[in-house]
Amino acid sequence: MTDLVVSDSLKNRREQLMWQRRWRRLRSCWQFVCVCGLTGGMVWVMSWPEWSIRSDRQVEFVGNKLVGRETLYKNLDLAYPQAIWQLSTQALGDELIKNPALLRVEVTRQLFPAQVNVAVQERRPVAIAVADEGLGYLDGEGNYIPATLYSQAVRKTLPQTPQFLGYGPQYRSFWQTHQIQIQQSPVNIRIINGNNPSNISLTTDLGLVFLGSDLSRFEQQVQVLEKMQSLPSRVPKERLLFIDLTNPDSPSIQLRPQAPKEKAAVNKP
Repeated sequence: MTDLVVSDSLKNRREQLMWQRRWRRLRSCWQFVCVCGLTGGMVWVMSWPEWSIRSDRQVEFVGNKLVGRETLYKNLDLAYPQAIWQLSTQALGDELIKNPALLRVEVTRQLFPAQVNVAVQERRPVAIAVADEGLGYLDGEGNYIPATLYSQAVRKTLPQTPQFLGYGPQYRSFWQTHQIQIQQSPVNIRIINGNNPSNISLTTDLGLVFLGSDLSRFEQQVQVLEKMQSLPSRVPKERLLFIDLTNPDSPSIQLRPQAPKEKAAVNKP
């Protein structure tokens, strides 16, 4: 009798295990079907036109005050149509930051509605520069920005002085160090001419100033120049040929020779 009871118990146990295995298989099948259905549904939904970038109207720029939207848009080089979730925001940002007028770029995707948002921070031009690349502008860090990146209307609002002629990489450190001093000097420095590295010159309200080739003493040279602000009251501007500050410890002034008529007028009692 005991053997019969044990046999029935084992039989019931085996049947329960079989049903559990069948249920697990059935549940796994349903899970697989659900996952496939959801994945297929998502792919189908993502293929809707509402999830695609189909025109430039779906690209929004924020923070650009100097560089036009058209200029920035050309840098993105977007192809249409393109699924919003397939866009690489990193690649778009890396391409856009190559624009020398931009300091920072952040590109994000918006799903509802599908849109690409581009936030930019522009470099601030503080001077005009004439370099081998042509006419452009400098920011405070000495970055050269081609003038072609700005419209004619924008250029009128940008600083017109100082102007740096012959600007190149060799002058970047100098500009980074002294640009504030140049802009704030009581003697208006209108032009820095670096076309002749052996004798760099300034065009100022006092006249033409030669600095020589060593710019390590520029701060002292400007200080000496500022002490000469009363020079026009002692020397007629038309007679001043140039000021030589090559050696700021021993500055000199070169005058134009007096014309014979001027000499006669001076000598006449």
